[in-house]
Amino acid sequence: MMRRVLTLAGVVSVSAINGLNDWELENLAHYRAGELNDAELGLANLKMGLRDPSMMSEVAQWMRQPDGRDRLIKMMADPEFQQQAKYTVEKIKVDGALPSFLTFEHYAKRPLSDAEASKAKAILSQAREATTAFHAPAAKRANRAASRSAASRMGGLDELQENPSPPKYWDPLSLATQEFWEQSNEATIGFLRHAEIKHGRVAMAGFIGYCIHENGIHFPWTYPGVDWAAFEKMSAPAVWDNLPVGARLQIIVGVGILEAYGENSVALEADGEAHYMRGGKPGYYPTFDSLYHPVPFNLYDPFKLFEDQTEEQKARRLFAEINNGRLAMIGLFSLLLASKSDEAVPILNGFIKKYDGDVMAPFTPGFSVASLGA
Repeated sequence: MMRRVLTLAGVVSVSAINGLNDWELENLAHYRAGELNDAELGLANLKMGLRDPSMMSEVAQWMRQPDGRDRLIKMMADPEFQQQAKYTVEKIKVDGALPSFLTFEHYAKRPLSDAEASKAKAILSQAREATTAFHAPAAKRANRAASRSAASRMGGLDELQENPSPPKYWDPLSLATQEFWEQSNEATIGFLRHAEIKHGRVAMAGFIGYCIHENGIHFPWTYPGVDWAAFEKMSAPAVWDNLPVGARLQIIVGVGILEAYGENSVALEADGEAHYMRGGKPGYYPTFDSLYHPVPFNLYDPFKLFEDQTEEQKARRLFAEINNGRLAMIGLFSLLLASKSDEAVPILNGFIKKYDGDVMAPFTPGFSVASLGA
C-alpha cells in the first residue's frame, strides 16, 4: 500500500520497482532521463493511477488509517510543502482551470447509477486530496530556481497579509518582501517573525524587571563588597552601569549560550523541529532533553502544564504572546523615555527614577567590551 502512495508522490524506491505497472516504469524512465521533474512525475503517475481502481482503493485505505492520516497531515502542514503545492497547482492549470483528468466529468463516459455515481464521487474526492498531498514535492531540481521565489511569496507573505486577526498586517519598510542574505523570502519572513517573538519575550522580562526594581524589590541575599543601599537609589539602567564588570560578563555569556543553543539545528531536530529559516516554527526554543548533562526544567513549560494542549490552543497562546510582547516593547521603551525626560511620558512622572546615562551606548560607534569596566 505504501508503495502505491509513494508512486503517486513521484517517489519510487529500488525495492518497489519489481511490483510496478508498465506505465509506472515508463514514467520512471523518463524521470531518470531528466525529461520529467518531481512534480511532473507525480502528476503523470496520478493521471494513470486514477484509471486504476485498485490503486486508488489502496490509497483511500491508507488515508483512512490513523498512521496514514497523521503522516498526511504532517506533510500538508509543512510550510515548504504548502508553497510548492500551490506553485504546482497554478502551473498545471490551463486558462485558470485544472486539467480535465482531475475533474469528475472526465470520467463520466456512460450514465452511472446513483450508487456508482456516489462511489465514484467519493473516490475522486479522495483522489483530489491525494493530488494535493502526493504529487507536489515540486521542483527540487529543474524548477527549483523558478519556484523558490514564487512559492515562498505565495506562502508566508500571503499568510501575513491575509491574517484577519488584529493588529492588521503593517510593514512600512516592506521587509517581508525581501530576501535577506540571499535566502528565500520564506526564510526572511521566518527570521523576522522569530525576531519579533524573541524581542517581545525579552521586553516582557525587561518590563517586569524594571517595575520590580523601581519598587525596591530584590533578592534577600547580598554580595560581599557591594553597596546594595546605593543600588536601591539608582534607576534600573544605572544598576547595569554600576554592576561589577565580572557580573555583566557572566550575564552576557549566559545569554549568549542560551542564544546559541536556540539556533542549534541538532537540538531542534532532536525535538522533531527545524530551524525557523528552514521551515521550522518561529519562536520555538528547543528543550534540554537531549543534553548529556540533564537540566531539570525547560525554558518553555518547565512544569509540563501544557503538554496536552491542542494545536488550536497553542496557536491562541502564541498569538496572545506576540501581542503581549509588542505591548511590552512599547511599555519598556516608555519606561526608558520617562527615565530621561519629564516631557516624554508625563503620566509616569514621579514613578520612575531618573537616569543620566545613555541606554544606547552599546550601539554607538566606539563602544567596546573594555568600556564595561569604565
